[in-house]
Amino acid sequence: MKHRVFRVRLLLLLIAVSAESFAGGTFRIMEGISDNALKATMEANVNQMITAFNATAMQGSQSVKLSKQNFTGEAIKELSAIWKSSGMMIPDMNINARCLKTPAGYQVRGIPVDIVEADSAERRQELAIDFEPDGKIGNVAIAIEMHRYDEIMGKQSSDIDYARKQIIVNFVENFRTAYNRKDMQLLNSVYSDRALIITGKVLREKPNSDITKMTLNNDRVVYIKQTKQEYLKNLANVFKSSKYVNVKFEDIEVVQHPKYDDIYGVTLKQYWHTDRYHDEGYLFLMIDFRDADFPLIQVRTWQPYKNAMGEVVTSEKDVFHLGSFRNILRD
Repeated sequence: MKHRVFRVRLLLLLIAVSAESFAGGTFRIMEGISDNALKATMEANVNQMITAFNATAMQGSQSVKLSKQNFTGEAIKELSAIWKSSGMMIPDMNINARCLKTPAGYQVRGIPVDIVEADSAERRQELAIDFEPDGKIGNVAIAIEMHRYDEIMGKQSSDIDYARKQIIVNFVENFRTAYNRKDMQLLNSVYSDRALIITGKVLREKPNSDITKMTLNNDRVVYIKQTKQEYLKNLANVFKSSKYVNVKFEDIEVVQHPKYDDIYGVTLKQYWHTDRYHDEGYLFLMIDFRDADFPLIQVRTWQPYKNAMGEVVTSEKDVFHLGSFRNILRD
């Protein structure tokens, strides 16, 4: 049954994008790297990835075959996990990218991809691809939009701030992709053992309650505080009961704390979709860079955007931010 559903979704995707053949577009790096041999290796590896993705998706398979000639072992493992949740297809177009230097190697961004299991409105997304120094693909993550990346990186206050924001964007993208591939190991590693986790929930009040009389509708948002262990246990149960998970981030803002240089706040709009449930809300992450090699999430909050009737229950002015958690910034 699971394979049949996958094939139906794939057929619908092919119909929806019938103007594109998905034979496999040509990927080229247009700027950012002067080593022609390395550039050619990176281009060949991405084009091999495109071919493998599209051939596997066209076959309706949920197991993609990738070569260690083009990918690291870890990248193969992570992409295979994503594929079990949903296949991916790269549109047949000429993809021209610029190469970015990263602390670990190189990166290209803005690679268009269609997520087979995603709802039609969220299906077209973008990938960020990280390369090892030798040009082998070391990581593939579902990325924020290129214009948003440029906007975030264009607001750096120093070289250190730029480097940290680059790490934060990668961190957030890998964090998001970990949900898509149901990667409990990575999620366990990025949360501080003492992380504060707060989740908002919409409750409908009785029509004649005092709270209802003071508001415009019968809904209010209550907040549940969890430990890291409680949150991950509940999340593992969600993963087990869901055939696929598709998480999308939008409107990302990255802010450095005005007093503590090693604390950053990330605020974004999150869209959560599974075959059983979907929601939309504001996600806030407080990320701690005191150990620069292993940044940790100290605070995670989620607030619902609308209720079941489509009415806004959390306005932008009520979204949590760095100033909401002054008392836990330092031990």
